[in-house]
Amino acid sequence: MSSAHGETFRGRVRSRLKGIYYSRTCRALAYAPADAYDRLRGRRGPLTPPRRLQYVGRAADFEAVGADWRERLVRDHGLRPDSDVLDIGCGVGRAAVALIPELRTGSYEGFDVVPQFIRWCRRAITSRHPRFRFRVADVGNRQYNRGGDSPAARFAFPYADEAFDLALAASVFTHMEPDGIRRYLAETRRVLRPGGALVCTFFLVDEEVERMLPLGRSAFPLDHELTDAEGTRYRAADRRVPEYCAGIYERPLRADVAAIGLEVEAVERGWWSGREVGPGAPYQDLLRLRRPA
Repeated sequence: MSSAHGETFRGRVRSRLKGIYYSRTCRALAYAPADAYDRLRGRRGPLTPPRRLQYVGRAADFEAVGADWRERLVRDHGLRPDSDVLDIGCGVGRAAVALIPELRTGSYEGFDVVPQFIRWCRRAITSRHPRFRFRVADVGNRQYNRGGDSPAARFAFPYADEAFDLALAASVFTHMEPDGIRRYLAETRRVLRPGGALVCTFFLVDEEVERMLPLGRSAFPLDHELTDAEGTRYRAADRRVPEYCAGIYERPLRADVAAIGLEVEAVERGWWSGREVGPGAPYQDLLRLRRPA
């Protein structure tokens, strides 16, 4: 078998395994015993989702990663007790739960493309904390919502202009094509108040990362170069399901950010690519974008 055929075969196997891992039916069956055990032994609090809904990391990571985001937002990005916060791609409420003790007089709005995440958040979080609200965004995504009605590149955030002080998009743009990212950035600018900030994460591809990717030091391969519907290049770990893991070229992203009317205020390089970073660095590349006052 040639290396090209081998790579194709490996890619197909990887796609199939990911499909099984993200299958709602498979996860419900696989995690049913553990979820039942946690429930019977009282090992899961009312604000911790069942394991079948925790798609990333270990079950113990839910609270720890949420707390880390709370600390970063307060320490580095201006989160105040009275902030109005938008959580773009809120998932199953990891950041929301962590922010409950911090947002004493502020508000929280979150949306996600996975309906079961939002159902759990409403039932577990909003019922106890009415200032924390959640909506389903029926946006198509080959990884998370294949039947979604709206392309990300045309989705309008369901919020009024200048409604928020701070927006968070944690591990969202790592699962989107560039045309969808441009739309989300433009919508974020619209709903941010002047002076408001977006804290977001990417797998940024710059010259250094391009040199490192063939060395196999990154957390995953971004070995497929693709283009979105508008012809913008990006990289992906899976040709069939690019949204599984998407790497965005940094230079055109910065141009898009400027054209939209946002400013790149801070960049913290993550360790995903295998580059040398300092202690406490994030996994993904973290950016703070500001709407000018």
